[in-house]
Amino acid sequence: MGAIITGWGKCRPPLSLTNADLEQLVDTDDAWIRERTGIESRGMCHLETTDMAEVAARHAMAAAGYSPEDLDLIVVASVTPEITCPSNACVLQERLGAVNAAAFDLNAACSGFVYGLATVSSMVSAGVAKRALLVGVEKLHFVMDYRDRNTCVLFGDGAGAVIVEPGADDAGVLAVDLGADGVIGSTMVFETLGTRGELSRERDPARNRLHFEGQAVFKIAVKGMTESVRRALERAGLSTSDVDVVVPHQANERIIRAASARLGVDDAKVVVNIAQHGNTSAASIPMALTDALDEGRITPGDTVVFTAFGGGVTWGSIVMRWGNRAHRIDSSDATLPAPTGNVFDLLAPNRAFFAELHDD
Repeated sequence: MGAIITGWGKCRPPLSLTNADLEQLVDTDDAWIRERTGIESRGMCHLETTDMAEVAARHAMAAAGYSPEDLDLIVVASVTPEITCPSNACVLQERLGAVNAAAFDLNAACSGFVYGLATVSSMVSAGVAKRALLVGVEKLHFVMDYRDRNTCVLFGDGAGAVIVEPGADDAGVLAVDLGADGVIGSTMVFETLGTRGELSRERDPARNRLHFEGQAVFKIAVKGMTESVRRALERAGLSTSDVDVVVPHQANERIIRAASARLGVDDAKVVVNIAQHGNTSAASIPMALTDALDEGRITPGDTVVFTAFGGGVTWGSIVMRWGNRAHRIDSSDATLPAPTGNVFDLLAPNRAFFAELHDD
């Protein structure tokens, strides 16, 4: 019994942080950012992760034609949870009214959606769950130093969601490759939400912002994703020539293009939507998948590859044969309420908190 995706949706926050906005915050410019990242703007959320998760989830349920009561499992992948306990998945369950669903969170950083899809599809295939909601959601601006141009230009907020359920034997997940290397985990770190240190400690700006080694991450990402995709395709008995669509983690357009070139996959088969979203970590693949489906880029029977890398360091790839439907059954009008201020108002607390690390 295969596990297929039957619903999809996303939440892109209403506020945008454009490259022109960043020119007012840090020593950078639009051309510099576009050349190095492919990003033009990023979503910024004035509410919480669960608010975005709820919007994406309602769109995914509508696309699949289900109500919250039809769900029996909810998994939320995030590295920026709104709260530690109860889990964000339990908070989302209450918001949706999904009274029949088990719920838990998962953290594999930017690889979170791939790890989550491997988890829920295995549970569906094994008969443990019949209808699962998987959400990738991040509020990354919370940990960004908007005086550090090397990191703040990269990341955005957002959420993406899918419904996973049983399908025909010839459709669904064909192969999975997951991996991690904790030895090089220090290349991407933030301690903001951890318990390390004294209970009474004050938050230190130097330790509570994202530590990100860009050049090292680039090499790790390209190598990790290409090798992972090759292993997954080999396990599925396929080659890159059999692939119809690749939906990669939207970390950086240069990383995506370098990985696809190494794999020998034509750019036309690779979904890239980073320009208007930035790097949204665990949310990036389901947001890109939603765009690809709504644009008609995926059709029934297509061989679709998901691949990601992230902090940990983690990586993963999934090869899936798409089911017999690539259109929405219904739509939802779920949306976030309008913000009361602008993007500079939203980011003012970050600027103030990290100010002591800078000389301006």
